[in-house]
Amino acid sequence: MKTQPPHTRDTSTANLQTWFNNVDTIVSVPGGKLELSDSQRRVALLFADGTLLIDLENQTNPQILLVRELARRKGIAITTIKPVAIEIIRQLYGEAEKQFGDPTTRTDQVTPMQRDWLMLLKEASERAVSDIHIYINSFEADIKFRAHGEMHNIRQVEAAYAHELVASAYNMADASDSTYRLYDYQAARISTTSTPLPKGLQAVRLQLNPMGNGGRYMIARLLYAENSWDRENQMSLDSMGLHPQQLRCLANMRLVPEGINIISGPTGSGKSTTLKLVLELLYRERRQMINILTIEDPPEYEIYGAAQLPVTNVDNEEERGMAYRKAITAALRSDPDVIMPGEARDREVINLVFTAAMTGHQVWTSLHANSAMSIFDRLRDQGVDRYKLTDPTLLCGLTAQRLIKKLCSSCSQPIDSNELTTLVQNLSGFADASDGYIEHIRQANPAGCSKCSGGYAGRTILAEAICPDQEFLTLMDAGDRGAALRHWQEHLGGITMMEHGWLHMINGDVAPRDVVDLLGPFRGLTPLRRTALINLK
Repeated sequence: MKTQPPHTRDTSTANLQTWFNNVDTIVSVPGGKLELSDSQRRVALLFADGTLLIDLENQTNPQILLVRELARRKGIAITTIKPVAIEIIRQLYGEAEKQFGDPTTRTDQVTPMQRDWLMLLKEASERAVSDIHIYINSFEADIKFRAHGEMHNIRQVEAAYAHELVASAYNMADASDSTYRLYDYQAARISTTSTPLPKGLQAVRLQLNPMGNGGRYMIARLLYAENSWDRENQMSLDSMGLHPQQLRCLANMRLVPEGINIISGPTGSGKSTTLKLVLELLYRERRQMINILTIEDPPEYEIYGAAQLPVTNVDNEEERGMAYRKAITAALRSDPDVIMPGEARDREVINLVFTAAMTGHQVWTSLHANSAMSIFDRLRDQGVDRYKLTDPTLLCGLTAQRLIKKLCSSCSQPIDSNELTTLVQNLSGFADASDGYIEHIRQANPAGCSKCSGGYAGRTILAEAICPDQEFLTLMDAGDRGAALRHWQEHLGGITMMEHGWLHMINGDVAPRDVVDLLGPFRGLTPLRRTALINLK
């Protein structure tokens, strides 16, 4: 009698990791060796090694028997059958599509110029590039990559070729203005919904700007996909480099069922990533029993558990603003528990955000401001009423952040004692020569090692987070920023962004010069304050 493959239920982390790391070996995808129908893919998934995943709650479904018979006819031996939650099957198919696209729509169905664009994306993603910059001048164009916050020249091409490349990239977008216009400011987004992006990329956000010399300037932000198998670990904010006090503050923001939480920072400071992680963690903490709506122009990252509403098909900024406000109004009428307008961009949007919070919703959004405290000033400048700005049950969370290069833990170097003495003398508030912890301060190894790029291993976050109380808001309303700052630090456990950078520095995570280059000289770090920061848990 023929031996049947074993039915074993095993959804251990190790197995999940293996499956999600090998989605490129799924043979039951469209165009695969064992292409299945939609109804068959709902209940079964087959890997090339013969591992068959089937719906745990539907193991006797006739479609599963048919899948096994089809595999036999194709000469694919099924070695193991594993009943799993149907959500795992769906996530695996989704991950395969997200990372590799539908094999039936790969580059044989794109134009040569679009193929060149995809190859440029592949080159950039393999270098962990965050942004591609293309500057088109009269006769030539420069292509540059930004990696770990630094710009690198890649190559120079003819201007005519670059114009075609940029137009082709724009025409591949699934969220964009209705037409491509050479001399206008335009934004767009390319995702795996319509394009087979290189492995690891989830989407590409495009910003196109006209240049004074008649040229074109395009910035492509690369948005990388996460591995769905590790979703629970990725829902933690710990890996971002936040201080425990800041994590507690963000946790308190999530606990309050209504009110406004604002994350500020310049372009490229990681606001979208923070919002994504916060909303996904919130969805998990509420046991997936809440309705989260986002309004984005256009959506960047895929946010697990959220319905993401794009703002598209507009021809100018006036129409874009109207469409954005219309989308927020529609979201408020869609029975939300949590809404996230991607950006509080103008006075009318800010008023809608406050209206949402005052009608029983938890709101998360972003704003361009230099610090957490300056968010208050921006809101006041936009005409928000005083009674709203002084209500801690309405204005629940103020956060600001920047990204800074992180030293490689394998090859970072101690700073020469003479150079360290000079740093102590030149950087006010940096440290005292007698401070025992300065021996932990490190700098980058320019030669780097096998685990990094030029002495740096990615980036970490410098942040500040305020969960304001009545006293803090009253002091801010009165214009007494000094007293508000002291109250935040002494009574609310506040840590400024500069202080957070200092803590990273004495832990050997970042270099002193990098902190100063990003935030300016250390200020206000008296010996007493430094001691308080070290003791703050």
